[in-house]
Amino acid sequence: MVLCSLPFSPLNIGSKQDSGSTICRSYKYTDWGLVQELIRLCQWDDYFTTESLEAVVTLFYRNVTLCLDTVAPKKIVKLSRHRAEYIPRAHRNKLRKLKKQYYSTKDISLLLSIHESLESIKRLRSQKDLDEELTALESTSKVYNLTALLKKRMQLTREIPYLLHDKVIYNEPATICELFSDWFANFSLETHMPGEIAPVTSSSLESIVFTNQLIVQAIKSLKPSTSTGPDGLASIIFKNSGCDIPLLLLKFFSISMDTGTYPSEWKTSFIIPHYKSGDKANVRNYRPINITPVISRIMEKVVKDQLSDYLIREDLVTRSQHGFLKNRSCVTCHFDFFNCITSSREARKLVVVLYFDISRAFDMVSHSILFEKLYSCGIRNPLLNWLKSFLSNRVQITKVGSVLSHPRQISSGVVQGSVLGPLLFTVYINSICKCFTSGKPFLYADDLKVVYSCYTHELSDMVTKIHLELSSLATWCAESSLNFNIDKCGWICIGNSKLDLTLEINGRKLAKLNSVVDLGIRYSSNLTFAEQTDYARRKARRLIGCITRNFFYCETRVLLYKVCVRPILEYCPFILSGLRQNDKLKLEGVQRQFTSRTLGLESGLQYHERCERLRLEPLWKRRLKLNLIFYYKLTNLLLHSSEPITKPNTVTSYNLRNHHNLIAIEHCQTYVRYNFFLNKFSVIWNRLPANVRDANTLPVFISSVTRLLKDDNALLRLTLTPSFSPYIDILSSLNV
Repeated sequence: MVLCSLPFSPLNIGSKQDSGSTICRSYKYTDWGLVQELIRLCQWDDYFTTESLEAVVTLFYRNVTLCLDTVAPKKIVKLSRHRAEYIPRAHRNKLRKLKKQYYSTKDISLLLSIHESLESIKRLRSQKDLDEELTALESTSKVYNLTALLKKRMQLTREIPYLLHDKVIYNEPATICELFSDWFANFSLETHMPGEIAPVTSSSLESIVFTNQLIVQAIKSLKPSTSTGPDGLASIIFKNSGCDIPLLLLKFFSISMDTGTYPSEWKTSFIIPHYKSGDKANVRNYRPINITPVISRIMEKVVKDQLSDYLIREDLVTRSQHGFLKNRSCVTCHFDFFNCITSSREARKLVVVLYFDISRAFDMVSHSILFEKLYSCGIRNPLLNWLKSFLSNRVQITKVGSVLSHPRQISSGVVQGSVLGPLLFTVYINSICKCFTSGKPFLYADDLKVVYSCYTHELSDMVTKIHLELSSLATWCAESSLNFNIDKCGWICIGNSKLDLTLEINGRKLAKLNSVVDLGIRYSSNLTFAEQTDYARRKARRLIGCITRNFFYCETRVLLYKVCVRPILEYCPFILSGLRQNDKLKLEGVQRQFTSRTLGLESGLQYHERCERLRLEPLWKRRLKLNLIFYYKLTNLLLHSSEPITKPNTVTSYNLRNHHNLIAIEHCQTYVRYNFFLNKFSVIWNRLPANVRDANTLPVFISSVTRLLKDDNALLRLTLTPSFSPYIDILSSLNV
């Protein structure tokens, strides 16, 4: 066990006593009404009259800690090492006694007694599991508690039993912790002095406005957790301590922003190693996730919202970036990318996609370059000084289980796992898109791919342009203190799987890929997504098996299916609408299997009847609804897209009914474009009643579509399914 003194002493979670115990608070029986009253009775006169940030920090933590010590004092808690098969001591002693008697007497009846004892233990364990499940099901945060219980019963653990480093195996917890700490802090300190970056806007953002309402909204967005950060305060405290906490934080945050100073008490973060892929014994296969103080995340949320609104409003972020910005996501990135490559294939062009992986991108951000870029975007003091203070003099402590490493000073990088860090990285990497004039880049944070397309006779010219832009990209990375992980970079050709190109960056050849996993979707050169379907199906079935084996109440199974399994089967529904018929049936078959296992085969119910009994919708119907909502968002500019999506159809001179807000249908020559979401759902969109298409808000549209899909006749018209067919569920699913 490694003991270390944190950079601040007042109220951090305390050092661990030994590897088998920890110091924590229990909030299980906390009277939050009493907490609110105690906070109100504390002495706050000096807090509201002082203008010293240090005094505000000290008074806030002192008073809140005194209240918590009264209602939920710290206790030393032993860490349970009992596994699922743990046998209580009384039963264990009885079994040992029976075993000893049997070996001495060879009495067969003792075997029956042993069997009865084991059955009794199984019954006790089953009853304990039932009680545990029922408690979680009846709690106010049943989704959170049931998913935590699922992880526990799946035995998902972050324990790292050993590491292999320099051909030596280490299994001591303290040594493992220090190895991770050394790796996470092992990067070159910045030495590059940036040149002056020209301003890109005449506008400016000097400060962040804090209001009581904004702080309340930020607190509501927190998950109700009892886990603490380095300062010892859990999110449940802020969520349950009443209306006085936002007022106290308003004073706190305002002084911090006005003085351009980020409290030093918040600059210490715990680092949790998060496994990525590959060998679990290799420290290189883990990424650092920062656990920062909850109070800091509340302030960062308000800063991030206003800063991102400014960047988008002033068009300071490239439209190719889809990460960590309002109305942008992995799904919008996939949509823009797939729309681009299907359009190129419709034009009978070859498509070459280059994938790049930046090594430890968040850790290698140069602070001096970042501050220059923020200044060029119009960020001025005191906000700029506050951001400098936010990133400077940070300390990280790696935490593995209950073991803490020695503190490490960090002089570069943005905080990965914080609220504000990803947005700052977005500003840092924004200019990378200027390296590409022939290729079309797509970004999600540091995940970069570039699409090149050309006719076959233009291939040599395209390769020349790729080489020039790869050289420009290498120069940009060198100037930005970033490096590529060439082993994880590569290219894929769509339209000619036999094409062989020699593409290099920094003197190293990029590998040709047969398929690639990109933001959770498996792309291959034929764009069938069969590999993605099989992966989602296997993963969902494993989860269903775990749920049905470990949980007994029908309500619990359905809730966990909705939360944990169904999102796997519905990820990027616009891509799923273009799957082959067999793959669509495979996905629907997963839910068929779940409903059968939950209700039992003896129920004798058809699939749609089982869905009604369990209050589930068939996947094809949900996919139809989700895609219509996605289409509405695109056409009403509620989602980001790098290019205009659709144009209203020209109204003819004929007085046609239901003609308003129709969409022009693209005439496609290739199957991949014909089967693409935009073409397919333009047709379905035009079949919607005019009052549904003309909905003026998203909630109105969603409620209108929901009502429409409950009408079987309207549903059959949308999917063009014969009403006399006995296989409506199957045939409808193939059309959407």
